[in-house]
Order: sequence, then structure tokens, then C-alpha cells
Amino acid sequence: MVEFHAERRLLIIDDHQQVHDDFFHILGAANTGLTVTSATKLIGPTSPSTDESSASSLSLAAQSLAAQSLAAQSMPAQGVPAHSSPVLGMPVFSIASTYSGKQAIAHVQKSVELNNRISVAFIDLQVSGELDALTTIERIWAIDPAVQIVICTSYTSGIWDSVVRRLGYSDQLLLLRQPMENDELRQIALALSEKYRLSLRQAQKLSVLTKEVKKRRQMESELREIAHRDALTQLPNRPFLLNRLETVLSNQGSHRQSVDALLFMDLDNFKVINDSLGHAAGDDLLSQVAQRLKQCLRDCDTAARGSADLKSDCNETITEETQEDGEPTERTIRLGGDEFVVMLERMTHYEDAIRVARRIVASIAEPFRLGNRKVTVGTSVGIAFLSDSIRDGHQLLSNADTAMYQAKNLGKGRIAVFDQSMHEALVARHQLENKMREALRDDKLELRYQPIINLRSGEIQGVEVLSRWRSDDGEFVPPGTFIAMAEEIGLITQFGEWVLRRSIMEFGQMLERFDPMHQPDVYLGVNVSRKQLNDVIFAERLSGLIEQTGYSPNLKIEMAEKGDARDHERVLRTMHGLHEAGIGIHIDDFGKSSTSLTCFHDYPIETVKIDRSFTSSIADDHGRAIIMQAVIQLSHHLMANVVCEGVETSEQLELLQCWGCDLAQGFYFAPALTIEELERLLRDPNRSHGLRELRRFLTSVDYSMPVRTPLGQSNAGGPAQIPLPSSAPILPSTGPYASDGR
Repeated sequence: MVEFHAERRLLIIDDHQQVHDDFFHILGAANTGLTVTSATKLIGPTSPSTDESSASSLSLAAQSLAAQSLAAQSMPAQGVPAHSSPVLGMPVFSIASTYSGKQAIAHVQKSVELNNRISVAFIDLQVSGELDALTTIERIWAIDPAVQIVICTSYTSGIWDSVVRRLGYSDQLLLLRQPMENDELRQIALALSEKYRLSLRQAQKLSVLTKEVKKRRQMESELREIAHRDALTQLPNRPFLLNRLETVLSNQGSHRQSVDALLFMDLDNFKVINDSLGHAAGDDLLSQVAQRLKQCLRDCDTAARGSADLKSDCNETITEETQEDGEPTERTIRLGGDEFVVMLERMTHYEDAIRVARRIVASIAEPFRLGNRKVTVGTSVGIAFLSDSIRDGHQLLSNADTAMYQAKNLGKGRIAVFDQSMHEALVARHQLENKMREALRDDKLELRYQPIINLRSGEIQGVEVLSRWRSDDGEFVPPGTFIAMAEEIGLITQFGEWVLRRSIMEFGQMLERFDPMHQPDVYLGVNVSRKQLNDVIFAERLSGLIEQTGYSPNLKIEMAEKGDARDHERVLRTMHGLHEAGIGIHIDDFGKSSTSLTCFHDYPIETVKIDRSFTSSIADDHGRAIIMQAVIQLSHHLMANVVCEGVETSEQLELLQCWGCDLAQGFYFAPALTIEELERLLRDPNRSHGLRELRRFLTSVDYSMPVRTPLGQSNAGGPAQIPLPSSAPILPSTGPYASDGR
């Protein structure tokens, strides 16, 4: 840190040696313990004559003044002459002498370079040399603007006006009339050097403060950048988007004739790629997608500028452009995960947004290279346009999100534009979700049981549990609707456990009402979701649930054929655990989805249930009839029984019997029944016309007779006619049923 006295450096600019001596005498002698420094020690000989004798004289004068100062310090206070008595409390001055403006300027320049700056310069208005006093002052201020200047002159009339005209008004300029009092000179030197010292410290503090403010602003800018930019893709993020949307909404009135839109999209199959190839590959994919989206907008802008015909295809205002305040308007935003948004502002036509969306869909559909692999993903785009009904950015973003999900429901690579009906459907769905949660919580769901018939004995061999949900208006909600919704909102596990617990209790209580000697041997088939089977302790949980109910039914677990290959091992372990616990495994809805046949080989399957979509067309579709027969034969070779769902006519039943199908269920025999209706049917199977006709046929048919194959050939060398009954009405019911097509 600079010493206190070092900030009080005085420069005398006068061509008379006596003036310099006076300054040394008045200011130097007043300092206790001071060795006065002349200009010779700073910049060499400075008197008009540069010979050695002159320099020696000046040096001797300085030494004499210093000796006087020391003598004054040692003298008693009452013995010091008035003109040389020390002034108590006076600070230390360092005095330098120059004899012309040119020397003064050189000295100031050198002092700045050495960081020994001059505090106050006393200059004679009539100083001789090449440069006059005012020019010298101008050049000194050009080197160091903070130097305090005192102009010494014996003239007063009109002098100040001349100085002001040349130098202007300044609080660093003082006009001092000669001759001056010693105390006056001391006070001026003290005040101005203190003023310089304070201004210097103020400048230093201001410099530090300026740097701190600049640093803080830089940090704030970096924090804003971090807060509003995605670290992976370097795209703006959700907070940036919402802020930008609020700005657009506030300026909406000034752009009434333009069109603003939001394009919302996510990637198809991203989770599969991320999980199978690793998160690094997933991050690489997201970065490449971000670049493609930005390139799409740049391509649109290039096309629009290059051809007037293409301006309707890609409006030139949709690219990365500059706002009025100079900040870039970035159009591509990553919301998080695999979700991206593109902002389109000030378009001319609504169709512009759709054309941009088409370009995006086409671009994302092109293969991506991830390391040594090529992967293909797709995207669907939802578009929401800004309108007067939009309250805030959240609503516009939500509308675009809703439109995207509508596009995905239409198929991959599709585009959908938001309309109010989508919002109404979304609201209705949310209400339905809440009602389903309430129904599950308040035990308002219902169960139905559809009989499964043994085609060789005509007996009811089992039942499949089907869930039903009656809405507030008394109508049944389609099972496909609320079960899929339960999977989406994460209720499927809770829902599945409720079905298991409730069906085991109802079925067990019903069987208890039979005479033990005549209790029907009927199994209970319950559908279980893939998510439940993915739980490695599901078998243990199921055993605990059965123990809690107090009933031990002949339980069969029906699982969907469709599944994710990534959870195959966990599901396989669960399957074997169920098998070891004596619970049979049924593959449900076989043929409904395209999946690997490895489930036949890997899973301990007891029964295969062929979906009703095959059964319904076997009488008319020759190809499906062949597939049906092949599945039945394959299942039998693998020691599995076959259940055909959706049997509704005697013709279908006849064909299934011809092909050796084991079991069947459908409206031909009975719809889904309440537990009370099922009990009545078990007590009196003849209540079902279909069962009655099947039993009558089984008692009359000769199994040694040849039967027809689906190709019209006989298994005994000739055609055969089997007298199966014609289609018969199904079992009447006491209440309405929501058909699930079984």
C-alpha cells in the first residue's frame, strides 16, 4: 500500500530559483523529520544552467534546508523564529522543482510511470520557455487529469477570465495572488494535497467498485445463461420459453395481423435407445436432434430468401433472428427429456407452421449415427396457435402438448393442430382419472365372470374375471378405456391387486355356498398386468394375498402376450415362481400383437388363449382359419391347452371342434356374469342354451366319424357332416352388460 506521505508530492514550476527556495523554506522547514527532495534526485539537473556548479549549489541549498528543519526540531518551542517554527500536525511533503513547462511535463510523465504521482503543481503564470503556463497545464492534465493546479501570479485584473476561457471551470484549478502569506501557502498545499489524496482513494474505490459491479453483472449474466439454457444441447430451456411467451403475449396487440405458433414434439422409441445403448448414446442422440431442429429452421429461411415461391413454404421470420433490443431470438427449445419445442413468431399464414412441422418430421425420420450404429427414431408434432383466448404461456404450452398426444394417437410421424375439442377431451379425461381414483379408493368397481367351456365334456371348466366400472350416469366405461388409463397414470398395480383380492374373495364365498360333495371344480382366471409380473416378489405377494383372504381357489394367471424384451428375465423368474406355487400360467389374447414365440419356449405355459379377432373371422377368412388350426396344433405339441375367445355362432364352434380346440368362451355360451348369475349357472348349466345344445350334440356325435379340415379334406378320406346346432340365443341376464367382446 502507498505510504501516507507519498501521496503529498508537490511540483514547483518557476524559472526563478528564489521562488523554489521560498517553497522549500516555507513547506520543507515546516515538516518535522523531513529530508526535502529536490528535482535533481528525481530527473537529474533541472536548473536553467546544467553545469556541475549549479547542480551542486541546488544540492547544497536542499541540504541546508534539511539541516534547518532538523535544527528546528531540536530547538525548544519558545526559541524557534516565527518564520521557521515547526507547525504541529503538518503532514510530510515531497517537493520537486522544475524551471520550465517542458521540464514539468517530463517530470509529471515520469512520476506517472514510476507511480509517484504529483498531488499539487504550483506554476508561475509567467513561466518562461517554449510552453506558456496554460499550455503546460493542459498537457499536465492530459497525462494525469487528477493533478491539482495552483496558478501563481502578481496580476489579478482579467486574469481569471483568460484562464477560464482557455481551461474552463474546474475544481482542480486555483488562482493564487503573489505575494502570499506563509500560512496561506501551507493551508493551500495541505488542502489541495488532501483533496488529491481523497480523490485518488475515491478513484481507487470507484475502480474496485466498478470491477466488482462488472464481475457481479458477469456472474448474473452467467447465472441467467445457466438458468435459461440446457446444459446438454445448449438450447434454451423451459424457463426461457415461458419468459419469451409472456413477452409475446404482452406484445400480441401490436402484431394483430401476424401468426404465432408453438410446435411441441418428443421422440418415438427414445427410452428404448437410452436404456439399450446407454445414457451417453441417448445424450448424443438428443444433441443431434437439437442440431437438426435448428438446421430445419435455417433451411426454411434460406429457401424463403432464395425464392419468392417458397416464401409461403417457409416464412422468413421463423429463423434465428435478432430482436429489436439486439438479443438473438432463439426458436428451438428443449423442455427436458426428449421433449422439444419450436417457436414460430410473426408468420404470415397458419399453413406456415404446418409446413415447418412437416420438415421437422421428415428430418427427424432420417437415421442418426451413434458411434458405430445407425438408429432411427421418429417424432409427432402438436401445433398450438396463439389467440386471444390464451391467458398465459403455460396454457399455450399445454395446448401444444395436448395436440402432440393427439398426433401420437393417430400414428407415428403425424401432425395435429390443437382445437377446443382436444381441450374438452383432455378435461373429460382428467375428470375420468379422478373418478377412477375415487372408485378404486371407495371400492366402487365391479367384477364379472365369463364361463370357459370344455368342448369335449360340455362342462364349465373355468371362468375369466373381467372388471367393470359403472359411471355416475349408470353407463359402463369400456374396459379398454379405463384399464389403459390405469396403466398410464400408474394405478395398474393397485388396480390389479384389488381385482385379485376381490375376485378370490367373491369366488371363494360362492363356492362355500355349494354342498362340499357337489362343489364345482372350476378354475379362476385373473388377468395380471406386465408391470405386476415385472415385480420379482409378485409370487410372494400373491401367496400372501391368498392367505389373507382365507380362500385357496384353483387360480390361473392370465398375462398379455405383448411385452418388453428388456423385462423378459424378470418376468420369467416371476412365472417360474408362480408355477412352483401351483398357479397356472395362461397367455391371453394370443395373436393380438406381433411378438416373439419365445414365450412358448421360455414360460411355463399351461394354456394359450386365442384372441377373438381370429375367432370372429375363421368362418369367412381362409387364411385366418389356417393360422388358427396351426396355433392349436403348435400349442398341443407344446403340451398346452387352447381357449378360443369370442365364440358367438355354432359355425365357429363346429370349426373349433373339428380342429381339436380344447376350450371356448363367448356369447354363444354366456356373457360376463355377476357372481350371483355365475352361481345360478353352475347349479343349472341348462340355463345356457348354448351349453344345452353343446351337451346334446356331444351325447349324439360319433367321434369315430371323419371330420372336416379347414381345407375341405376329411381326416378319414372323405367329407363328414357334423350335426352341430345352429346359432342359439345366449343366456338371458338380469341386468345390462358391457361387452368386452369375449
